[in-house]
Amino acid sequence: MFFPTRTRNVLLAFSLGVSLVVVNATQVMHRPDTYKAAPHTYEQGNSNPKTIHKRSGAKVNMAYFTNWGIYGANFQPTDINPEPLTHILYAFADVSPDTGVISLTDSYADEQKHFPGDSWDETGNNLYGCLKQMFLLKMAQRNLKVSLSVGGWTYSQDGHFSFVTDATKRATFVSSALQLIEDYGFDGLDIDFEYPASTDQGQGFADLFTSLRTALDSYAAGKGDTTPYLLTSASAAGASNYQYLVVPQMDKALSYWDLMAYDYAGSWLTWADNQANVYGGTRTNVSTDAAIKWYLSQGASASKMVMGIPLYGRAFEETTGIGAPYTGIGPGTIQAGIYSYSDLPLAGAQVFENLTDITSYSYDSSKEELVSYDTPHIASLKAQYVSTNNLAGNMFWDLSTDKTGSDSLVSTTAEVFGSLDQTQNHLNYPNSKWDNIKNQMGTTGGSSSSSASSGQTSTASTVSTSSTPTTTSASASSTPSGGSTSGQCAGVSAWSSAVAYTGGQTATYSGHLWTAKWWTQADTPGGSAGVWTDDGAC
Repeated sequence: MFFPTRTRNVLLAFSLGVSLVVVNATQVMHRPDTYKAAPHTYEQGNSNPKTIHKRSGAKVNMAYFTNWGIYGANFQPTDINPEPLTHILYAFADVSPDTGVISLTDSYADEQKHFPGDSWDETGNNLYGCLKQMFLLKMAQRNLKVSLSVGGWTYSQDGHFSFVTDATKRATFVSSALQLIEDYGFDGLDIDFEYPASTDQGQGFADLFTSLRTALDSYAAGKGDTTPYLLTSASAAGASNYQYLVVPQMDKALSYWDLMAYDYAGSWLTWADNQANVYGGTRTNVSTDAAIKWYLSQGASASKMVMGIPLYGRAFEETTGIGAPYTGIGPGTIQAGIYSYSDLPLAGAQVFENLTDITSYSYDSSKEELVSYDTPHIASLKAQYVSTNNLAGNMFWDLSTDKTGSDSLVSTTAEVFGSLDQTQNHLNYPNSKWDNIKNQMGTTGGSSSSSASSGQTSTASTVSTSSTPTTTSASASSTPSGGSTSGQCAGVSAWSSAVAYTGGQTATYSGHLWTAKWWTQADTPGGSAGVWTDDGAC
């Protein structure tokens, strides 16, 4: 039995009279502690989505890809449907508050993981992992740009961005960014600093963008590139979090403002509410429309403003509805209180859409469970808002939790826009430290080989243009390291790179017993990936 969507102009009956609420957008933009655990699974209801067909000028359709999504969520770069996308924001890199140096955060995910078509014995110093796959996607779809995103909620804490007030450290950040762009084949940089907390930090942040724009333009000129490199900022929607931004100065440097138009409500409130309302927001004191109007009034260009859309829902348990108190937030999909959009609506829930505030949520009256999330119809209305107000486009957090086909929110907004940005990406990185980036996966000469150029499994290694992508896993193998029939290793098979291990499974390697901490394949026990626990000698 299922419950069809009932589109209603819901009259919000509860008013708590709250005059100021700190918007926690966006704690969701971080790597969960349980990111390597298998996600909870739920029976899904039927949302009967409605799509509005409306054409407009060329728009951008951006989405974040998280490097931790390849673990518990099992969302690989090869699962991306690039057709409705113009930009991918690769999350997240970290930055040292002591020096301003940017660093990647997961060498296995970023550089080492082998995908179908990747060789284990090709010559040269070659890049693998998700970042090779990003470059292959760029080669396959030339209007798809990939930027490195630095920061996020976790890497904004404990003073990670305190360096912005130091001119020397800002200069180090800039040179570090340029090196990463050249080495890994990025089209630009996205910064998610949550959030400048003083006038000095706000000014330092603006000065950082000014320096980055000058450096990126000089970098492009030096390479003979006529297409500018991208510079974007994941920007707050709550007044307490954007109050220190120096908007006019930042606007001159930025390619786009990526408004984090979600997480307006969550576990930090004492009542259930909408987490991504365009209008309204009387209780939370925040709305997307109000935030956009503030940025525009401060000097931001409408043509650079990108509206964020959540690909997840915020849950409230034991509540009678919007505006009412709640008790608990539920287990969520990967982390408590947050359900992946791909799981919504939960079975037994009824879906409501408020066309006045442009919001939607599901409610299960038997469980008294409310989940605030965006339906395809609401996403299409948000895309219409973007078109009507001559904004740049939409952005999504994050790709791993979208649905496929007509239920995909990313595809829904792309369909409303009709015409997407066709600005070409960059492929020329002659000074990359990686041979296969330098020679564009073997297409411009050099010693490295690639599925993109050899044609061995080019479809699997680059991209599926189908709206229903498939999940793949590494298929490489190596000679097992010999098992043992005595002691604690008795009966335990030798480790093999051809086998996919899950958390708790054991294998022998080099005379020791090893236990997998989480899902892994082709990670050598004792290696840098750190996915095995050494249980001692056999």
